[in-house]
Amino acid sequence: MSQGHKEGTEPVLFLPGTDVYRHVKKTDFYERLSAALDLSFVRELTKPLYADGIGRPSLDPVVFFKCMLIAFFENITYDTNLEYRIADSLAFHRFLDYGLDERTPDESTLRKTRQKMPQEAFDTVFDYVLGLCDQHGLLKGRAVGTDSTLVDANASMDSLTHKELGCSYEDFMLALRRQDDPDATKSEAAQADSKRKAKASNHDWESATDSDSRIMQHSDGHTHLSYKIDTTVDLETGVIVSTGADHANVSDQTDCLQRIDEATDQLAEHGKEVQAVVADKGHHSGVNLAGLNERGLIGLISSPSPGKKNPGFERSDFTYDEAKDCYVCPAGHILTRRVRKDTEIRFYQAKGSACCKCPHFRTCTECKSGRSLSVSIHEELIAANRARVHSDEARPLMQIRRQRGEAPFGYFKFFGGMRRMSGRGLGFAQKKAQCAGIGWNLLLLMKHLAAQPMDESILVVISLLLRLTGRLQTLCRRILGSLSIAEFNTLGSHPAVEFVLKTRRKTCLSGGC
Repeated sequence: MSQGHKEGTEPVLFLPGTDVYRHVKKTDFYERLSAALDLSFVRELTKPLYADGIGRPSLDPVVFFKCMLIAFFENITYDTNLEYRIADSLAFHRFLDYGLDERTPDESTLRKTRQKMPQEAFDTVFDYVLGLCDQHGLLKGRAVGTDSTLVDANASMDSLTHKELGCSYEDFMLALRRQDDPDATKSEAAQADSKRKAKASNHDWESATDSDSRIMQHSDGHTHLSYKIDTTVDLETGVIVSTGADHANVSDQTDCLQRIDEATDQLAEHGKEVQAVVADKGHHSGVNLAGLNERGLIGLISSPSPGKKNPGFERSDFTYDEAKDCYVCPAGHILTRRVRKDTEIRFYQAKGSACCKCPHFRTCTECKSGRSLSVSIHEELIAANRARVHSDEARPLMQIRRQRGEAPFGYFKFFGGMRRMSGRGLGFAQKKAQCAGIGWNLLLLMKHLAAQPMDESILVVISLLLRLTGRLQTLCRRILGSLSIAEFNTLGSHPAVEFVLKTRRKTCLSGGC
């Protein structure tokens, strides 16, 4: 074969449009996605947002949503990188229906369109993709799992300002140190501040560039201004039923029921009924279990593991007297119920004089006012949930939640362009979360369509070929059984013969013939 030499190209005056995309494979992901996804309804949905005949034409809303999907599929975080990637790819030109002579959307157009596009449009597209999953049997809705993760905001910790004083964190830290040492430097102030507790409280500090972000410590140990992304997943298929964003300091216990209501309403629109809800221990509380019970749902929420056992008596060592509504300690002293403002907790306390004379004093309690117990009013629901969670029947469902319930977060951060937020504000985070949910469901849909069973006629042909190949291999073994190695080398290269030769040569080389 002679060496090839690429000559320089001359400008072409005319180029047939059908030949431009001939190198794009028909099995390309975006080719198959175009065939399965029809977003033309978005134009009619967003038509009231535009005024015909006024100003320059806007970006096609269908193109905008496709660009957001490209950013997710290609792990692109920033719009500037997305602009270059779309302009550089022939497959993306075809996916967006752009010709080679047309300019693709730039960064400012994408950013401004996202800002002006209402949240309802993202919700409608998400519901449409969820409907596609339902049409192909990917939506069951019987058991759902909810979870959340933290994503870094597009704001630096250096942007923190004090809500009351209006100073930066560095100035506040230096002024605090100079109260004890008037000549302290910034480095000395920073060293002293590293040991101060509760030094970055969301109650006192906020970001000057992104006021919706919150200071949070992530699971890997780093502290950053963040947002919380939550998803509720169909545990049978892995499809995201609902997704959203919230302030990072909102706990899972606080908005658990709200997420479940959103998921049940979403599934009800598709004729599905939720039966069980699975969550981790971050969602565990008596209020949430009572809420699930009122909604007729089976709650499977991991119970917090008990702490280190104290040398004194645990609550399980106390006996409850239902008739008198009191607890009796192992030493025989009575803990009567006391009135407290917290209506979710029942508070019981023994007399201080009895506890001080008890031989277990200093071991059971060191409080001179007497030993106390705090019991939730939902104690029965908590005990029933603990029994369900630790049962053999529920264990597979709890393991599935760890896999399918947390899988989207890992993909969002490592492959979906959500390692951090590129925009600012809670509205941007909510739209970004919706786009991620849409992209995740489309990935599962395309995977399902690619794994569809073949046509029966194709299966028949493949079955016949396998049978003929098997018979041919058997025949070759019989014919070639007595040949030598030299005679093997003179035979043809038929696949069936080559298979037998390969096997026989290994046997010959090992001294088997």
